[in-house]
Amino acid sequence: MRPSIARYISVSLLILGWLWLTLGGYVSDLFLPPPNQLYDALIELMDEGYKSRTLWEHIASSLFRVLAGFGSGAIVGTAIGLCMGYFRNINSIFAPFIEFLRPLPQLAYLVLLIIWLGIGESSKVTLLFLAALPVSAVAARDGVRNVSAIRIRVAESLGASRAQIFMRLIFPSALAEIFTGARLAVGIVYGTLIASEIIAGTNGIGWMIFDSGRFLRSDFVFVGIFIVGFMGIALDRILLVVEKRVVHWAGK
Repeated sequence: MRPSIARYISVSLLILGWLWLTLGGYVSDLFLPPPNQLYDALIELMDEGYKSRTLWEHIASSLFRVLAGFGSGAIVGTAIGLCMGYFRNINSIFAPFIEFLRPLPQLAYLVLLIIWLGIGESSKVTLLFLAALPVSAVAARDGVRNVSAIRIRVAESLGASRAQIFMRLIFPSALAEIFTGARLAVGIVYGTLIASEIIAGTNGIGWMIFDSGRFLRSDFVFVGIFIVGFMGIALDRILLVVEKRVVHWAGK
C-alpha cells in the first residue's frame, strides 16, 4: 500500500469515528463538537471576530511572533553553531550556555522575561528566540562536526584556505542538518508560542483558545486548535520545500 493511500485511510477513519461519536450522541457537544458546529463557529469567528479583534488579527499576531522569534533565533543559533563546530575555543565558550538552555523548559524563564521586558511583544518574541536558538545551534554544530575529515584534508592538500574550506565545503555539507534543526525549532517555538499567549497574552490564537475555554466555547477551542495545527504544517512544508531547493543534492 502506498504511503499516501495509508495516510488518506487513517484520516478518513478518524473523521468517521468523529462523526460516529458526535452525531450518534455518544459524546456531549461540550466535550467534542460535531463538524457542522465547528464550521458554524469558524464562520462566526470570520464574520464577527473574537473579543473586538478579527480572526485574521489573532492569526497575524501569532504568526508575527513565530516568524520574529524563530527567524532571529534560527539565524543567530545557526551562526553560533557553525562557529562552535569549526572553532574549538568558541565551542568551549558557548557550549555551557547552549547545553543549559536546550533542556530548560521555556516557560521556566517566561516570568523573568515578563518582569524584565513587560507583558508586551518583547517578552514573547524573546522567549521564542531563546527557544529556537539552542536547537539551531546544536544542529549547525553537529552538521559541521559530521563533515568528512578526508574531504577537508583533500581540500587542504589542494591549497584551499580556511575560509574557502568553510564556505565551499563545510557550510554546504552542514546545510541538511541545519534545515533539520530549523524544522525541529519551529515545532518547539510553536508549542512555546501558545503557552506564552495563554500566560501573558491579550490576543493571538493561543490566547483565543484559552479564553474560549473559560466560557465553555469548545467549538471555538477546536477551531483554534485546527488553525494552529494547519499553520504549523504550512510552516514545516515551506521549510521542507526550501530545503529541497537549497540542499537538492542531499541523499544523492
